[in-house]
Amino acid sequence: MMNQKKKLGTASWIAFTYVGTVVGAGFASGQEIMAFFTIYGIKSFWAIMISCILFILIGIRILLLGMELRASSFRKLIDTMFGFLSPFISIYLLFSMMIINVAMLAGAGAIFQEFGETSYLIGVASTAFIAIIAIGFGIRGILSINKIVVLSVLVLLIFALLITLFTNSPIQKQARFVEISPIHLITRGISYASYNLILSMGVLANLGYEFKDKKVLRLGGLIGGSILGAMLLSIHYCLLEHMPDIFDYEIPMFYIISNGSWFISVIYAFVIWGAIFTTLLGNLFSVTSFLYDKYRIHHMVSAIIIVCLGSLLAPLGFSSIINTLYPIIGLIGVAFIIAILYNTKSRKS
Repeated sequence: MMNQKKKLGTASWIAFTYVGTVVGAGFASGQEIMAFFTIYGIKSFWAIMISCILFILIGIRILLLGMELRASSFRKLIDTMFGFLSPFISIYLLFSMMIINVAMLAGAGAIFQEFGETSYLIGVASTAFIAIIAIGFGIRGILSINKIVVLSVLVLLIFALLITLFTNSPIQKQARFVEISPIHLITRGISYASYNLILSMGVLANLGYEFKDKKVLRLGGLIGGSILGAMLLSIHYCLLEHMPDIFDYEIPMFYIISNGSWFISVIYAFVIWGAIFTTLLGNLFSVTSFLYDKYRIHHMVSAIIIVCLGSLLAPLGFSSIINTLYPIIGLIGVAFIIAILYNTKSRKS
């Protein structure tokens, strides 16, 4: 048994890995949160709270199921939740994760090109190479990388909050928000959490498999879900306070913190790249774990094949495909949440 200090340390590693898997470029840039929540104004606070509750409850449940089912990948979770539909769901999720990996590699190339003033292909190739190396270290390597990236994002977010708090910002009074019904607010909160959870479950299940301590897993899920909720609320607040100017920017959070500073621009570029990298790493680990669990294909072999294919396809651009895939992933995520809640109730009874 672990002592209390070690348990807290392990729980924090689990929490940072959970957060790092969810926090991609869209999250860290503010674009995703603006599209999902901020355009609806102050009312969307309730939608964010729904997402936060689901991140905590379902995150904990996936971690515990990973331990109970001894699930080294998401395969056993999908089999348990979806029964005879599981092969179709698994194939779709594998395909989606691989396409998202392509999009992450493309995003990494764009970061190098725009902020580093270097070749797009060098950005893609170097990110792909580092991802393969990281996969070689397994879940422990992912834990270490996520801790560094999440701490960097949190520092930057605190900086943005301080700028917003100490800057007079009456512009939110001028902003016109999209009207939304209470039902629509609820669906926004559920759909945001659902597609993030379904894409995170491969890593979360493996964490449950690796760390077989219910208290530690519960605490890790609680801390991770709470951090995600706090980050969502903080970014939402910053964006609200800088309405309507942020609508003109592809990277709203960059507009808030940069103030024309080259140094801040470089730091922010590294953080965005880190957020892209953790999403890439989480998806890549989920796919390679599934392929090893199902077909005994070694992690490194499948990682090299997937990343090489992704690097070749990255220059083509896949934003339209991602926009098509995400709503369907969200629907599968909603079904997954319902199945998990039902499964939890059945086990208790």
